[in-house]
Amino acid sequence: MSLFRNKEYYEMNEKQFKEMKKFYKKLGYDDKQVKNLCKQCFGAEIKVKEKSYYHENWEFSRNSTGFGPFGAGMPAPGGGRGLGMAMMKAAPMRAKASAPVDSGAVMEDLCAEMPAPMPPMPGAPVPEFNTAKTHVSPEIEESSPLDKPQMMFSANVNTASWSYVRSRILTGRGIDRDFVRIEELVNSYHYKLKKPKDDALFSVSVERGKCPWEDGDELMFVGVKGKKADKKVRQNLAFLVDVSGSMEDRWILVQMSLMSIISKLGKGDLISIIAYSDNTVTVTKQMDCSDLDKCVDEVLKIDGIGGCTNGSEGLTNAYAFLEENYDKEANNRVFIFTDGDFNFGITSEGGLAGFIKKKRETGIYLSVVGYGMNNFKDDNMEALAKNGNGNYTIVTNPADILDNLHDKLISNLVTIAKDVKISVELNPHYVKKYRLIGYDSRVLTRQEFNDTEKAVDGIGSEHNVAALIQFTQGEADQNSGARYVSTQSEGNTDEFAFIEIHYKNPEGENLTFKKVITKDEFENTKDKNIPAAALLAAFGLMVKNSDYKGKADKALLAELLKEFTDTDDDEKDTTSHFAVIKKYIQ
Repeated sequence: MSLFRNKEYYEMNEKQFKEMKKFYKKLGYDDKQVKNLCKQCFGAEIKVKEKSYYHENWEFSRNSTGFGPFGAGMPAPGGGRGLGMAMMKAAPMRAKASAPVDSGAVMEDLCAEMPAPMPPMPGAPVPEFNTAKTHVSPEIEESSPLDKPQMMFSANVNTASWSYVRSRILTGRGIDRDFVRIEELVNSYHYKLKKPKDDALFSVSVERGKCPWEDGDELMFVGVKGKKADKKVRQNLAFLVDVSGSMEDRWILVQMSLMSIISKLGKGDLISIIAYSDNTVTVTKQMDCSDLDKCVDEVLKIDGIGGCTNGSEGLTNAYAFLEENYDKEANNRVFIFTDGDFNFGITSEGGLAGFIKKKRETGIYLSVVGYGMNNFKDDNMEALAKNGNGNYTIVTNPADILDNLHDKLISNLVTIAKDVKISVELNPHYVKKYRLIGYDSRVLTRQEFNDTEKAVDGIGSEHNVAALIQFTQGEADQNSGARYVSTQSEGNTDEFAFIEIHYKNPEGENLTFKKVITKDEFENTKDKNIPAAALLAAFGLMVKNSDYKGKADKALLAELLKEFTDTDDDEKDTTSHFAVIKKYIQ
């Protein structure tokens, strides 16, 4: 009799199973492909039982059947993570699958993984087991344009914070304010921005509106829209899949994420799949996406393994693989699917950032897809994306996959401008004080703004980037006590603001975009986008419990929502921006 369990499965509620089938159908897979994808996930069978628990957060622990140290049909402690099949499956990372497994050696070699709690019974309080980490940045303070003439910040097209907030609200969990990046909530909405003209890589739109949470103040909306890529770019992608023990509950979402991306690819697009935990294994090399049946089969070959997370070795191998198979006519990109909990190899945020900075010169981009709510390392994942010419999103449910990996895939794949840094300067003749909302961790010094080697985010094909500035009209006062202050801008009475953007084109050439906003132009703008931006900013100020939230409360959110009741096409979608805010109010 084997020491270990001999069969594993995921148990899924019938309603959730139907949702998964509907998801794959929406991606365009046929009945046979959907059946195969819904039959198993990364080496484990999917069993459907009507009375099983509905996983609101889409995290499924593996159960087991057969004999083992925990008895017939009993799951291992922590929902099957770590001890059972995790030990059994760690061996192929160190040896071929046919090699005998020395359970004692495996036990000594494995990293200690903290078991996840079992899902609660329906109606029971949701337990928290939280080791998640993120950056903690102080909020940007209010300033006088005479004391601080420019607000300089890097672009942020990530949507991770919105996915985090949405998931916490939909699953009835509390929100940690440190994980709330207001600009990511504002940027997660699709604004109607004017398209770039001629050969410009992007356009800049400006709008004016009242500030709902502070009487007497106003808002300035700055929207940047990337141009549409001139032609279809061939994709050469390496999927780096974290199959360590800490990811076990998330593998159904990972499989759905992979198939979402593949569904948007086609003939000539190549994917390679590399799995990693302690070490790395190449599952498939340079597979053409014209054959969807083969793609399904290859994804199903990925097996749950367990063990610790040597993310740096996984990234090293993925970059080395793409460097060896580099296609100068294609978009060469690593997608890493992980919770960011790197506990082996290079583990610190600074070490990982330095490692990725060196890889920027290879011409290979990086996209980070994060998973989990209670032990994900937001700081590591954001640092990887920021330093790797990439982007970062979190997946907590199928809606996140559709929003960020399917609908916005081309924007996230095709980079049109790298290292995008934005500066907005307001005329102190008209602006008494101002504050940039969000971008707390992306503020730049003048030296960083002018430093062409400073690594920051880029903008993809048709990407939208929005910034919201709260300001008070009037003539600015000098509060800093500085001896010398430039007053040149005060004489430019026809100007309200000056916008400057530093960036690199895909070839690495340093370029600058400049735009003067006249007072007449600003005062006569149409408020097409600012109502939605103001609603999301007010919502962000509330869930962050910001020191600058003013009179923002649930009553104000309800009032602001009225404008969208009849115009929101996704009103029946429980995961839309407006539906989530409604649920938060209730």
